[in-house]
Amino acid sequence: MMKRIKKKTKKNSTDTIQVRKAIIDTSKIPFTTEEGRTHPYWIDILENFDVEDIQYYAGLMDGDGNFGYAREGNIRMQISLTEEAAEPIIELAEKLDCTLSRVEYSKEYKIKNPCRANTKPWYYLSIPKQKAWFFLLLIYPYLLEKKERAKNMLADRFTDFLECQLRLQHQRRFSFPYLAGYADAEGHYKYKYNKGIKRFTFAFKIYSTDIGHIDYVGLQMAKLGFPISYSKITKHRLATKPAKGIILTGLENLRKLYRKLLPFGKIKRKKRAMTMTGFYMDHLSPKYAKKPMTRKPFTTLEK
Repeated sequence: MMKRIKKKTKKNSTDTIQVRKAIIDTSKIPFTTEEGRTHPYWIDILENFDVEDIQYYAGLMDGDGNFGYAREGNIRMQISLTEEAAEPIIELAEKLDCTLSRVEYSKEYKIKNPCRANTKPWYYLSIPKQKAWFFLLLIYPYLLEKKERAKNMLADRFTDFLECQLRLQHQRRFSFPYLAGYADAEGHYKYKYNKGIKRFTFAFKIYSTDIGHIDYVGLQMAKLGFPISYSKITKHRLATKPAKGIILTGLENLRKLYRKLLPFGKIKRKKRAMTMTGFYMDHLSPKYAKKPMTRKPFTTLEK
């Protein structure tokens, strides 16, 4: 009797969106020259970033990024974002000169896995070995959630890492560019008309399965004067771990926060939600729009 061979369902379809310009083996480019100076190749890449960029990408990596050891002790680093919110990694792929891919579940896979039927296509950035080590060194001082993992990996890779780094770099440092990156990964800017109560509702929310980190971010925001509240610990049907959230409401509170985040955010639809919240408060709100404009319009922003 012939054995029936089960046909394997193709899970993903992948297309290359952006190809790196310089086709060279960066694993052979050292970080320093024989004179002890940073290699010109890495200086050229470093010039693509300012401090706020680095802080932002530390937040994005904490939220939607992943890094760890691959085979033979090599580093593996990647970041994924949905296609409609992929601006940050499109920019990062350009800055690091890396290949960027678009990935989507196949129709056959969605049929066999109905819980994935509504999953949107996503962009996938894989940072190769030496560039991954360089990028991890770059964002390390500003990482929070994944800082300890990065510290252990860098100490294994660079024998004098712990001794040569300034003590401040090993401490956790919160900033608004970091929060903008973390919110672009894990956050939601609510701006919606509620038909039931016949008015707009607004909120800033961040959810994460790293409950300790959510507590830390909430504490930092509270220290800065934002009256945040926490959600209950819940588990989504597609999640492997329970998650907890930070919630901020109130137009005055949101306006104050969005003034700090908007200059650093990189996802257009989230920046639009922040801008529209400010516009509503300045021009449409029954409570605030009728008052004399004693404050700067929301569109006037400063870092």
